[in-house]
Amino acid sequence: MRAAVLHAANDLRVEVIADAPAAGAGEVRLKILLCGLCGTDVHEYASAPVMAPLEVRNPRSGHVGPMVLGHEFLGVVDQAGAGVRLSAGTRVVAGAGVWCGTCEQCARGRTNLCDNYYTFGLQANGGLSEFITVPAEMCVEVPEGCSDEDAVLAQPVSIALHAIQRAQIGAADRVGVIGAGGIGSLLTVGLSSTPNRGLVVFDIDASRLATAERLGAQTTVLVPRTAEEAQAQAQKLADSFDVVFDASGTRAGLSSALGLTRKGGRIVAVGLPSAAIEFDSRSAVIKEVDVITSSAHVCAVNLPDAVALLARRSIHSEIVDRVVPLENIVSEGFADLLNRTATGKVVVRITGREHNRAQEQFTEGCDQ
Repeated sequence: MRAAVLHAANDLRVEVIADAPAAGAGEVRLKILLCGLCGTDVHEYASAPVMAPLEVRNPRSGHVGPMVLGHEFLGVVDQAGAGVRLSAGTRVVAGAGVWCGTCEQCARGRTNLCDNYYTFGLQANGGLSEFITVPAEMCVEVPEGCSDEDAVLAQPVSIALHAIQRAQIGAADRVGVIGAGGIGSLLTVGLSSTPNRGLVVFDIDASRLATAERLGAQTTVLVPRTAEEAQAQAQKLADSFDVVFDASGTRAGLSSALGLTRKGGRIVAVGLPSAAIEFDSRSAVIKEVDVITSSAHVCAVNLPDAVALLARRSIHSEIVDRVVPLENIVSEGFADLLNRTATGKVVVRITGREHNRAQEQFTEGCDQ
C-alpha cells in the first residue's frame, strides 16, 4: 500500500510499504479517505525525531524506525474483527490515541492521560496511508449528512471541546481566546455554541480575525505588533474576562491571558509550547486565578460530540485551505505550511469513495 513515510527531518517519502494487518478481535481495518495535517506534524517533519520513534523504540507502541505520519484520519471500515459492531463500509473517524483501559487514569475516565498512551501517526504508523488497523473503540461513525471534508476535522475539534469542557464555562462568563490559528479557530467554533456572556478573539493577523468572526466570535481584537501599543491595549482590557484560553502556546500569549483574566477567573492553556516558558505565578496567586491545562481529548466523550457538531454545522470552508493528493504532500502540504503560504489547514486525500462521486469532485476542485 502507498504511504507517506518519515525517515528523518525533511525526509518524507511517498512509497509502497507492507499492507496494514488484518483486523483482529476488537479492531477494524480502515481504508483511509482523508487525513489532516496539523502543527505537530509540521514540527515532526521539520525537526524529526521529536515524538516519532525513528531511532529509539517506543516502549508503548513498540515501533522503531521510519514511520507513517498522520493522526487526523477519516476512513471506511474495510474489515471488522471479532466483537466489533461496526460493519464493512461504515464511514468513521478515529481518535488516534490508544489507551489501555486498566491503569488508574483510565479507571477515572481520563483516558487521554493513560499510563500506556500512544498515538497513531506520532508513535506508531498513522493515517497517511491507504489502510490502517486500529482499535474499534477509538472510532466513531460519521452520519451520512456530514461531508468528508468536515468529518476529517473531528479529531482536532474534539481537542477543542475537551479544553472547553475543562473550563466549565457559565452563562455569565465573558470568554477570551488568544490566537486565532488552528486550535484557536476550533475553540471559537465550540465556544460559539456554548452559553456565555460574550466571546472575544485576539490575534495579530486581521485575516484570521475575519475568519474568527465568521466562525462565531462576537468581537475580535487586533493585537498591535509594537510593544508599546500592545502594552497600552493590555492595560485597557486588564481584568475583563472570566475565562481566557491561550491557544498560542507562547510566553506572550500566556502572559496576556493572565493580564486579561479577572480576579478569581480561569486561564486554560491549550497551545503547546515548543519549550519551557516563564509564567508570572506571583500575579496569578495574588489574583487567585485558576490555571487549567488541557491535553488531547477523552475519545469516548469528546469525539462523538465533535462528530455531532460537524454534522449540524459545516466549517471546512473556513478551516481548510486546500485538499492535496498524497503524492503532493511535501510540495503542496508541508512545504507551504512551513513557509506559511497555506493560510489554513491542509488535508491530504488518500483514496476516494466510489459511491459518492460528488464529494470526490469537490475535493478535486479544491486541488486546483
